[in-house]
Order: sequence, then structure tokens, then C-alpha cells
Amino acid sequence: MKKLLLSVLLASISVNPVFGDHHKKQDVRPATKEDFIRFMKSSQGMWRAEVLSVISDNSLGNKQKKTTYYWHSVFQNSSCMTSFGSGGKNSIKGLTFYDPIAKAVIRTAVSSDGTISRSTHMPKGDQWYRETNITKPDGTTVKLNSDVIHNDEDGITTIIIRGDGSKSSVGEQKNVWYRQHK
Repeated sequence: MKKLLLSVLLASISVNPVFGDHHKKQDVRPATKEDFIRFMKSSQGMWRAEVLSVISDNSLGNKQKKTTYYWHSVFQNSSCMTSFGSGGKNSIKGLTFYDPIAKAVIRTAVSSDGTISRSTHMPKGDQWYRETNITKPDGTTVKLNSDVIHNDEDGITTIIIRGDGSKSSVGEQKNVWYRQHK
């Protein structure tokens, strides 16, 4: 019994550094409805960025050429926000809502080429941690995680994206979005 307990303790200690090195979910907490309202207020409006990675396009993982992309989110009511994105080769429409069972902010979107993305946002301090599952029209999938950092005062959102190691993934990219208007 002592050997089993020691083995379990050693295994748990050896796993912890792996999570810290990959910026995974450390310091996240379940989202509340109040967090969702805060998320919507920080995300609403028209945004513009010169991005290296467009999830809804084949440019995901692009490291050479930036794409001008626009994202417009509209606060519909206390339960949802709609979004429309355009740039690159596709447009994308999304719906953001609070999931009380998952205790997370969820954004589901589909692009004009049929790419589907589902992002789960959870508070990480005053900012957000996001996990995104992407399904391309051919059935291939990509998993990303990101830190989403809103600076409401300056109207800037910085997204640090990390990929899953597949062909179309991202090692680590930083996209900076600038609010055009609320």
C-alpha cells in the first residue's frame, strides 16, 4: 500500500511541470453569469487586426503573411451575443452564450467554407483562457488554446494562441485586435 501511495504521489509531481510549461488551464476558475456579462462588454463592437492566424480560413498556422480581419460582436441581450467576421478567404458567423452546466462562456461559429469552431472561455484572473476545437469541412480537427487579454481602457485585445502540433497548428502566435467602435 505504501508503494502504491508513493507511486501515485511521484506521478502527480512529475506531471505538474508539463502543464506549467504549456500555459494550460493554470489559475482558471468556473465562469459565472456576471463573468459572461463582463466578457460580452469587453468583446462587443467592431474590431480590426492584422493577424497571422485566421481560425476560419486555411491561413491557420500561417507564419509569413498577415491577413486583415474584421470582427463585429453585438450584445443581443443578457443571454447572447452575435458575431460576424470577415477577412482572408471566408466570412464567419458566431453565437456566444453562457453555459451554466459547463460554467463557461461558449462561442460557436461556422465559416462560409463550412469550418466549425467551438470555443470555451474561462476566467483566468481578470482575463480569459480559451480552448478551441475546430472541424474543417474535410473532417480534420485542430485543437487550440489561447490566453485572451482585454485592455478595455485602450480598446485592445491580445490573443496568444497555441496549437496542437498538427500540420495546421500554431506553435505560439500573438494577434492584437484594435477596437474600431463599440
